[in-house]
Amino acid sequence: MPKIKIAAVTLNTTPLDFLGNYESITKAIESRETKEADCILFPELCISGYGCEDAFYKPDVWTRSEEMIRELKTFSKNQIIIVGLPVFVGSFLYNCMAVLYGGRVVALVPKLNLANTGVHYERRWFHSESEFLNRTIPFAGDEVPFGHFIFQRGPWNFAVEICEDSWSVQKPASFYSLQGIDVLFSPGASHFAIGKQTIRKQIFAESSRNQCNLQVFTNLVGNESGRIIFEGGAIFASLGNLKKEGPRLSFSPFQVTSFDFDPLEIRAAKARSFRDSKPKSQSTEIPRIQLDSFRNETNSHGFSILDKRSEATKEEDLSSIVFSPFEEFTKAVSLGLYDYLRKSKTKGFTLSLSGGADSATCALLVHTMKEISKYENGDSIFSSLGIDEDNLLVTIYQKTENNSSLTEEIAKQLSEELGCAFHSITIDQAVDTSIKLIESVLEKKLNWKEHDLPLQNIQARVRSPLVWLLANLNGHLLLSTGNRSEAAVGYTTMDGDSSGSLAPLAGVSKEFLLDFLDDIQKENNRFLSPKESIRILRNTKPTAELKPLSEHQEDEKDLMPYPILQSIERKLVFLAKGESDCLEGLKQEFPWEGTEKLSEYIRKFKKLFMTSQWKRERLPPSFHLDEYGLDPKSSYRYPILSSET
Repeated sequence: MPKIKIAAVTLNTTPLDFLGNYESITKAIESRETKEADCILFPELCISGYGCEDAFYKPDVWTRSEEMIRELKTFSKNQIIIVGLPVFVGSFLYNCMAVLYGGRVVALVPKLNLANTGVHYERRWFHSESEFLNRTIPFAGDEVPFGHFIFQRGPWNFAVEICEDSWSVQKPASFYSLQGIDVLFSPGASHFAIGKQTIRKQIFAESSRNQCNLQVFTNLVGNESGRIIFEGGAIFASLGNLKKEGPRLSFSPFQVTSFDFDPLEIRAAKARSFRDSKPKSQSTEIPRIQLDSFRNETNSHGFSILDKRSEATKEEDLSSIVFSPFEEFTKAVSLGLYDYLRKSKTKGFTLSLSGGADSATCALLVHTMKEISKYENGDSIFSSLGIDEDNLLVTIYQKTENNSSLTEEIAKQLSEELGCAFHSITIDQAVDTSIKLIESVLEKKLNWKEHDLPLQNIQARVRSPLVWLLANLNGHLLLSTGNRSEAAVGYTTMDGDSSGSLAPLAGVSKEFLLDFLDDIQKENNRFLSPKESIRILRNTKPTAELKPLSEHQEDEKDLMPYPILQSIERKLVFLAKGESDCLEGLKQEFPWEGTEKLSEYIRKFKKLFMTSQWKRERLPPSFHLDEYGLDPKSSYRYPILSSET
């Protein structure tokens, strides 16, 4: 028996870009890598885009998706093509996969378990049933079975479950498995988080062992709609073993990962493993669809792909690169920046470079984005996008009398090391003018003893219109440099250093970013080399430099040690622990700190977190990068007004 070839496509889509998504899908179908595949699997909602948000309510989104299917089905004469789209049936909108074959829509398979945790809100838009469906609806010019089926094609068969269906405790796969499927397809839109791919591989490998089948996962890739980054990384797992993993965090429009398998090998494993003649979990017989009855015998190639295939390729070893958490962060944010740039059709990034860790990290990641983009897509990629590569990143240092000469030197040296434009201006006069205007209104002099916070904030706020002016003149996006730790406690000046088009670091903690810079200096990051400017920076204490230099302002003096802040944030916000449980955990982690001091830190964090929600509501869009986030739009919703004690 010839082996069956499956091609899993990871795809970079854009919400509501039906023609652009269609073009990427057809290019993948016509690519050399999919030419001899029996089946081509695409990700969830790849026709409309996953991140359409409330635009899913628009009938135009469903009808345009159906129009795309009318066109795509003509590509499916002798290959099975599985693509994702929204479908309106009866009174409900469903998240579906369309199975195309023989020039027809063979079936529409709706999602059973809707993702509704973390960054996913599918229950806001889609309906799901509590049991398998089997009905027929008119769709794309065909009378189409709508529901859950086992598909038979020659010597092999398969079923489809969509993303969350593979993660849910109530998995449809257990029913499919007992009825003898060889392959379970799991098309997904599974967001990036540091370390998450390891979990995916474990899930699919273990599921393939329990069910005695081949499991195929494919995913979206890239910054699809602004906040969520998808990482690609198609997975083939068979009988408990990870067989193949596709490229992750690719900057290309699509990547194809293919794998050949023998159905008889799957069935032999079932014969060894399945013994119960009357499985108790088997409640209903899942209907089968014979794809051979849809087969179009004539096609442009003049031969059957299955019967006339060239000699099957040998199974390849796992070829994907294993990234460290810091490398995952590097490539994910770089990819997020690249897609944000090209999809917003702007010309580059402007950055207020302070000489601190956060702005330095932003500069490093833009530089890395440039290098990876050219490596994966060719040296002319930016010119093809109408972007002047030499003007891709512009930095500016805005100094006052409260800035040290050291931070300016760090900023200047880093810009030179990265080869980007650097400007330095003095803004004391602009700050003084603002202060004097208000003093004239109040008829009193402002001083540091009584007016500390306003005098700090005015410096950051004066910087904002100047850097915005520079960004506008460049046709650039303005990067905001805040991190998640600062967002948690409101350690940012609204309409000052919080200003920007995008906050690429707001999904990770300050502690993580400092460790990230240290990891670079240890030569552990294959995307970034050590920098002398970073060495100098890491020998300084993080500081906002908004108070007089004589006060030796430091972030951790204003707040608390960053490792403690991060631990409190994770326990109270992500793990939802109470104050007493949080304290007990801190005492174990930081035994050198007294109980009263730790309690004081917890009380301070709670007060700052509660009163800072209005700031988090107004921060620029950020990327979801870790196991949790604080972005109210995509991750963590919290009342603006509250009185938590």
